[in-house]
Amino acid sequence: MNMQTFWCSTFPLPIFVIKQCERVLRRFLWGGMGRCKVKWTDICKPQREGGLGIKDLRKWNECLLVKLIWNVLKEQSLWAKWCHAYLIYRSNFWTLPTGGLLSWTWRRILLLRPMVKEHFIYVCGNGESFSLWYDPWLHGESVHALYGHRAM
Repeated sequence: MNMQTFWCSTFPLPIFVIKQCERVLRRFLWGGMGRCKVKWTDICKPQREGGLGIKDLRKWNECLLVKLIWNVLKEQSLWAKWCHAYLIYRSNFWTLPTGGLLSWTWRRILLLRPMVKEHFIYVCGNGESFSLWYDPWLHGESVHALYGHRAM
């Protein structure tokens, strides 16, 4: 699981890779015997809920990618600083389009923005690192997304 955690925290895994990893885990768990005795979703539940505590790789991958989004928003790593310098220099992270010449990995990270918006709480502070127009502080949406560029 350590190798999977590393790769899940580095980039979005393709669905085919996730299915292959889960197949290896199922074979190990059931000893290569025929059909599984319990649904995989039940096995992935925490132990206190009756599962075995095995992580669902799709959800685990998304959670670790949210950490990358946090790094980009806070500019906490060299990669995040590069993203701001070369990818987001003309726009805001929340309004950056998913099309164009972006890599598959970057597009997959941008597609997680709606999920991330639901769980963020914005504190304006002194306003130096906060965008009144583009940050999703108003019920999870930005003023620009709600009213467009004409409102500005």
